[in-house]
Amino acid sequence: MIKLFILFAYIGTLLISACGDSFDRKSKNSNLATVKNSPIDGKKMVLVPAGEFVMGTDKIDDEKTHLKIGAVKPLYLDQHPSRKIFLDSYYIDKYEVTNEEYKRFIDTTGYDELPGHWDNGTYAVGEGNFPVTHVTWREALTYALWAQKTLPTEAQWEKAARGVDGRLYPWGNVYEKGKSNMGIDGAKELVAGGTYSEDVSPYKVYDLGGNVMEWTMDWYLAYPGNTYKNTRYGKTLKVLRGNAFQGSGHYFLEAYRYSFARTEADPNAYFENVGFRCLENLKLKE
Repeated sequence: MIKLFILFAYIGTLLISACGDSFDRKSKNSNLATVKNSPIDGKKMVLVPAGEFVMGTDKIDDEKTHLKIGAVKPLYLDQHPSRKIFLDSYYIDKYEVTNEEYKRFIDTTGYDELPGHWDNGTYAVGEGNFPVTHVTWREALTYALWAQKTLPTEAQWEKAARGVDGRLYPWGNVYEKGKSNMGIDGAKELVAGGTYSEDVSPYKVYDLGGNVMEWTMDWYLAYPGNTYKNTRYGKTLKVLRGNAFQGSGHYFLEAYRYSFARTEADPNAYFENVGFRCLENLKLKE
């Protein structure tokens, strides 16, 4: 029954979005609180005001690093081209959804699909404030819809991370080891949300640089104007955003540290270093 509810809620969200009318963007921004608490799951959310931002990159890997390490795709090309995009205002979770919050959702709704690494129906002792992981894309969306929110699009996620100045990382344009639980430069294991206090974006959103990658709403498709041909494009894989703690693998490369980087994944799979945060589209409330 809950799965049918989620399906209908999702369809309704899309229909409302398609029918939204234009509105006075400046006045909407001026009347919005910069921080608020979400009424259902209680999470603190921060405002990302309406306006343009720079999405994507034009970087090219002249050294063809992917051939040297045996990676599937060339670096950067699926993130082309760099372009300006306008987005309406929205609220985004300040921190990723935690084990404790996900457990509250399960207990409240009776949802019976638990994170793959939980034992006896719950998370490990002392990990209540850790981001929930081992959840599929559909499970993450189910939580979001229960909270009367959704998952961010790639564009919404990237703007929350990069601000309006096109910065390369949430904290600025210079990578510094230790600012984020990223790759093999961090703890190399999951930590509580907000542990890395300098991994914070211009809008005061935390952990967009590392700790866990995050599910987004979008299918892995080419950006408008992109000429790179990729057989993996299509409505089969969902996009993950951000980097995460790593023990090994190619995600420790510089190319995956940037806030414009994107990773594709099977939406039916779950991973030890993938979680999510939610978003509230204000235009849907018009």
